[in-house]
Amino acid sequence: MHEAESSELVSCAVCGAELCVATDRGFAFASNGALCWECSVRRGGRYDSLHERWDVAPQVSDLAEAES
Repeated sequence: MHEAESSELVSCAVCGAELCVATDRGFAFASNGALCWECSVRRGGRYDSLHERWDVAPQVSDLAEAES
């Protein structure tokens, strides 16, 4: 792994799994929060693969408050 790639790794706010914000299909929120794919879907998120965007954002209000 390149040094630049390791600096982009973040931990999922729910399960702690590491994900790369540049390449993995996770959900970023607040200033530095993120959810992995599984936790995003479990929290109600719906991803549109065709347009590569979240149609329905996962519920993160409880997590965003903890980030503050």
